[in-house]
Amino acid sequence: MKAALLAGALSLAACGEGDPPQAGPANAAQIERLARPRATKQDPQASARLQPVTPEDLRREGLLGAGCNFSSEGRMLLAAVGSDAVARVEGELRHLVHSASVGPTGGFFEERRLSVSVGRTDDRGRAFGAATSWPARITATNRRTGAQQELPGLWTCGV
Repeated sequence: MKAALLAGALSLAACGEGDPPQAGPANAAQIERLARPRATKQDPQASARLQPVTPEDLRREGLLGAGCNFSSEGRMLLAAVGSDAVARVEGELRHLVHSASVGPTGGFFEERRLSVSVGRTDDRGRAFGAATSWPARITATNRRTGAQQELPGLWTCGV
């Protein structure tokens, strides 16, 4: 019986019931700050902001030859060749399908997250060899969030 009482007393002492908490290298304020994720400033329009498409992107994706493209401030933002089109959003090159015919007046393109429309804003085009460019406007819309970007530029076909 004495042995059982002694074993019980030793087990209670081993639990550290009376020991003060161990102090670590972080204090309570630091732990609280680390437990909360840092608020990051996110651009609500980023999911609809078109980024440049390069000639290398077109070569890699097999989109060479005559087609149409939209450019703004000297940067190509959308290219359509045959039944395919590409645009870059949030660093990702996305393939879009034509949801209407594409030609000199513009076009409509979409994929599950993004829809893009291009339309001429003036009928007076300028010929450059086999291609013709018209003033146009592009609108990119994130279909899930409703974020949208509109830009003026040039719609060029026959390139």
